[in-house]
Amino acid sequence: PAEYDNGSVVGATPMQAWFCISAGLIGGCIVGFITEYYTSHSYTPVREVAQSCETGAATNIIYGLALGYKSAIIPISVIAIVTYIAFANCGMYGVALGALGFLGTLATCLAIDVYGPVCDNAGGIAEMSELPSSVRDKTDALDAAGNTTAAIGKGFAIGSAAPVSL
Repeated sequence: PAEYDNGSVVGATPMQAWFCISAGLIGGCIVGFITEYYTSHSYTPVREVAQSCETGAATNIIYGLALGYKSAIIPISVIAIVTYIAFANCGMYGVALGALGFLGTLATCLAIDVYGPVCDNAGGIAEMSELPSSVRDKTDALDAAGNTTAAIGKGFAIGSAAPVSL
């Protein structure tokens, strides 16, 4: 139908419902990308934390805590914006649709999250088998990438839990 009644004061069109889902999907991707930026060794935040370790433990703790607070700003803002857009379009039904949009990439994120423990186990097997150190160097690099993918998966899961709980 051109418009349907979702049981609330707000009537919604299929286009508005699609917009709510799309906003959630884009928001979920943004949260994932921001999590990668703040947890991957390829980007400056992690490298800056590593450099702060050189001056002592206190500097590391302060810098890491500040970076953790800073890393939460964009994901929280994205979740709030998606919730507002969804509510403005379709009421609480729109918030539920936005949450479904967040969960639209759940299967991919869970598959990525599995990479970390698999690489960690490969490193442990290489060490217990007393393989050459070159093998362990390769599994350590894979393990670092696995830790990043695990962090991305956790960031996405926590980010999607907020709209789902509404």
